[in-house]
Amino acid sequence: MRVQAVALAPLLALLAACGSHPETETQNAVTIGAVAPWPATVFVRQDDPPRILAAQFSSSVIRVGEWWSGRVATTSNVAVVELRSPSFSFILHRTAFGQFAFRTRVLAVPSIYRRGFTATLVARGAGLGLTDVRSAELVFR
Repeated sequence: MRVQAVALAPLLALLAACGSHPETETQNAVTIGAVAPWPATVFVRQDDPPRILAAQFSSSVIRVGEWWSGRVATTSNVAVVELRSPSFSFILHRTAFGQFAFRTRVLAVPSIYRRGFTATLVARGAGLGLTDVRSAELVFR
């Protein structure tokens, strides 16, 4: 009986490692379009890990001459949310504790940047400098 337990231990460890992780791809993605209902800020201690509760962009295609917007709901200990891409980055406006937004009119995009790219939202905590990250595939047209 003891030999069977020893033989099964590595197999069980391997199966546990293959199990599902709490953060799935959909949890790490940005929603294109509306999120309903929009989450309220979750109040946490300053040193708790920051979390992005929801993130949305108005469109995944960014067109010259049109408006593009987005918003992010976070825990209360997030000090700043930054949108990063290979060719630009900016800080979102904080509208309330845990609520961030942007709205911009895209005036000019050089032809070299008119392609698909990955944009990353980074929420930085106010306490220990921890971050939470979400990604979205976007296209400049």
